[in-house]
Amino acid sequence: MVLAIITHTDMDGVGAAGVYLYLNNNPEHRIFFTEPYLLHKTLSKVVSAYYEKIVITDIGINPVIYSKVLEYLSLLRKQGVPVIWFDHHMWENRWIQDLTNLGVELYVDKSTCATGVVAKYAKSQRANIDEEFIREIANGICSGDSWTFNHWLGPYYVRLVRRRDSNSWRKLVVRTIASGKLWIPEFESKVLDHLDRELELFSEKMAIIEKNVGKVKIAIAESNEEVENSFIGSFLIGRCSADIAVIASADGKLSFRSRSVNVRDIALKLGGGGHLYASGAKVNIPWLTRLLSKINSKIFLNYIAEIIAREVEDSQSNN
Repeated sequence: MVLAIITHTDMDGVGAAGVYLYLNNNPEHRIFFTEPYLLHKTLSKVVSAYYEKIVITDIGINPVIYSKVLEYLSLLRKQGVPVIWFDHHMWENRWIQDLTNLGVELYVDKSTCATGVVAKYAKSQRANIDEEFIREIANGICSGDSWTFNHWLGPYYVRLVRRRDSNSWRKLVVRTIASGKLWIPEFESKVLDHLDRELELFSEKMAIIEKNVGKVKIAIAESNEEVENSFIGSFLIGRCSADIAVIASADGKLSFRSRSVNVRDIALKLGGGGHLYASGAKVNIPWLTRLLSKINSKIFLNYIAEIIAREVEDSQSNN
């Protein structure tokens, strides 16, 4: 029998999967990397095949697809398939109750990252656990995921897996962690290359749109496949003295970063979610905007700026 792991595409999702496999002696498994807004589609693939167990890590609830997620989880539970879910995002009590009623084994802990949740709560089948390895891998990944960088591995791990990396690379990182290793030579080459890309991007003139809504300053820039969104967000907040940084992809994916504003509420209104100061959502981009943005990227950024400004203004008027 095969274990199915559904996890996020970033380093925390990769780390959580690796730690779970390590604690369970590397059972035969299949990994599905996904985004929260695509969880229902991933579950549709899983429900049509027989797996010994379903483990979900580092995936929060996306309200737009929530009913479909419940539907597939219900089907899995009726088939007698155990479902275990480890997460560190913000959950509504209703979601927790719904999944618990279905018989999902749910572990939500906002005090740590998903890798830390797995390390803390996963039932281990391993006879001899290297506690130092577990502590270092969890603290290192959480340090980067939370953007605190209070562990020496944090700046390296946060650069090790990027959204646009191939799943084959993610699986290599999962296998490395599952084997009880913190680092291998291939990781060093990857991180050094990533640092070079960052320096190249930030030394160029980046297209940025700035918008003020009341006392809130918003800075918007395009995502870059070579640089982690959080680094771009930090750059925007510092360079523009912005309260909110928005990193936008051409397909409508938005990443929000802030040091003082609750951007999760903005993401929720747009059908996304995440953390108070680091969240994401996806919006539809009209075909004409897509077309004109090929000529001038600021047309796209201004379109996004208007969407975010409306949500911020609406939040201000309701408070």
